[in-house]
Parts: sequence; C-alpha cells; structure tokens
Amino acid sequence: MIVLTLERTSSPVAEISFRGPSEIQPLVQSLQSVLKQIDDEHERERDSLTQTLPDTYVKDRALVMLKARHQDRRENYVRELAPLIEQPR
Repeated sequence: MIVLTLERTSSPVAEISFRGPSEIQPLVQSLQSVLKQIDDEHERERDSLTQTLPDTYVKDRALVMLKARHQDRRENYVRELAPLIEQPR
C-alpha cells in the first residue's frame, strides 16, 4: 500500500512524503526534486520580470509566456510521477 502525505512548501508544488515500494522511492524522490527545481526557477524568473518590467502589455505577455513554458517543462515529469504515487483502489 502506498501512503502519501502532502505538505505545503514555499514552492507552488506540494512535497509528497512517499511510503511505497522501496524500489521506486529513489525515482519518486528524483522526480520530485526536478519538479521543485523547475518551480523554484519559475518563481525566481517571475519575480524578476515582475520587478524589472513596467506594467505594460509587454510585461503581461512575458508573464503569460513564462507560465506556458513552466507548464510545458513540468508536464513530462508530472506524467511520470502521477502513476507512481497514486494509491491503489
């Protein structure tokens, strides 16, 4: 049985405490680490854009593009992680 505990972090992603088959735990931790790095980088870039660009269409467009890139970068990792952490029904 797989047991998950979600904890809030400074990152927009929740950390997941994984207690499941020990042979997949390193993979789960690695995927979580990559997702956290992606989220942290996104947060830094967003903060930088927010602070440096004036409030204009250019800033709004840059933030939309940044968000889309962030979601694209996360997609494959989330897709790989999801089946590993789902609880059997």
